[in-house]
Amino acid sequence: MPSGRYDPLAKSLHWLMALMIIALWSIGIIMEDLPKGDFRSQVFGIHKAVGTLILALVVLRLVWRTTRRMPAFPDTMTDIERLAAHAGHIALYALMILLPIDGILLSQTGGRAVDVFGWTVPTLIGKDKVLHELFEGAHSAMAWVLALILAGHVVAALRHHFILKDNVLTRMLPGRG
Repeated sequence: MPSGRYDPLAKSLHWLMALMIIALWSIGIIMEDLPKGDFRSQVFGIHKAVGTLILALVVLRLVWRTTRRMPAFPDTMTDIERLAAHAGHIALYALMILLPIDGILLSQTGGRAVDVFGWTVPTLIGKDKVLHELFEGAHSAMAWVLALILAGHVVAALRHHFILKDNVLTRMLPGRG
């Protein structure tokens, strides 16, 4: 991109997914502690639906990203910084795919369907207590890893903006170019 900025769709998907992921992570922390009942079931249902939407959006985002040229890193970035940025982005995309898939399998091995605002995700696997516990542990571990990588992503963006004073953050901000 000649402007060195991301296009409006890339920016929109980035910020929409960031908000969705932060909301899901926050809800995921508290929903296990909710008292059993209708409200808890609704919260779990919304968590599953939004998680499944994230999976669809990350596929759209990857297709969009592969069909567009991304802005280049600043020339001032070292090779290790570029490697860290690439590795961080790969890890983020991998987790944005793996976490929802794990969540779907977690629900299904627990004997529960995943409904996405009226559409039921096809059953991929039946009820299985051992697999359910495996997917539950993996879901929690991946959520914490995602939180750590996202925190690093934010810290890196803020470092670029406030310390290095380059355009890494501004090229992804809404309403700019």
